Amino acid sequence: MKKSTNIPVLSSLKWKRRERTILCSLATGSEHLEMLGLMAPTAAYYAQLHRMDSLLLPLPDKRLDPSRPPAWDKIVLIHHMLKLYETVIWIDADAIFCDPRKDIRTVLNTRTPMHMVAHRTGRRKIPNTGVWICRSLPKTFEMLHHIWNSTQYVDHRWWEQAALMELIGYDTESATFRGATPYTPHVRFIDREWNSRSSDCAVNPIIYHYCSKPKPIDDMYRKYVAFMQRVLQM
Repeated sequence: MKKSTNIPVLSSLKWKRRERTILCSLATGSEHLEMLGLMAPTAAYYAQLHRMDSLLLPLPDKRLDPSRPPAWDKIVLIHHMLKLYETVIWIDADAIFCDPRKDIRTVLNTRTPMHMVAHRTGRRKIPNTGVWICRSLPKTFEMLHHIWNSTQYVDHRWWEQAALMELIGYDTESATFRGATPYTPHVRFIDREWNSRSSDCAVNPIIYHYCSKPKPIDDMYRKYVAFMQRVLQM
């Protein structure tokens, strides 16, 4: 099937902005739908606490672009929301908030198009788009279109993340940094507390990401319960 090179327009999505920032996610497939069911209440609470809008979409029988693997749908949603919001915060459905107290915007540079965590793997630091903060700037749109048009990565094991990695100077096979490109300065890495994983976890993670397989639903449920207990004590 031919892969489109224009980011689809979500003309059917009717949405009214209330705040200047939105936190968003979506899920397809039974496993990620189950994980979104646990993540969504934590994300909605976080957004409300910090005066953000939130859109957390379970899509059991619908895709934003069925011509590509599901991971690419995040580009479609982020691109659409950047036309409405100053800041779009994306979080993968297999991630969950652990501590809602700190506002992620306090660690952002408002002039930098994109922020994310780079996970440490040995001596390498690998950018991860599981938590991806985008500012509504011309350079952000330019980069998203470059990523979308990198069709050689449509079926890569890291999908849109691989396209972004190449854009900012990484070799996508060895996951090593080759050297700066014109786009490297436009991505800023933030502390791993915002996207912790089992092999690279902060002491007190704010967001924990189950980015490897298998997906431990039971552990995610325990983090959901711990989050709710923390909220009740605030």
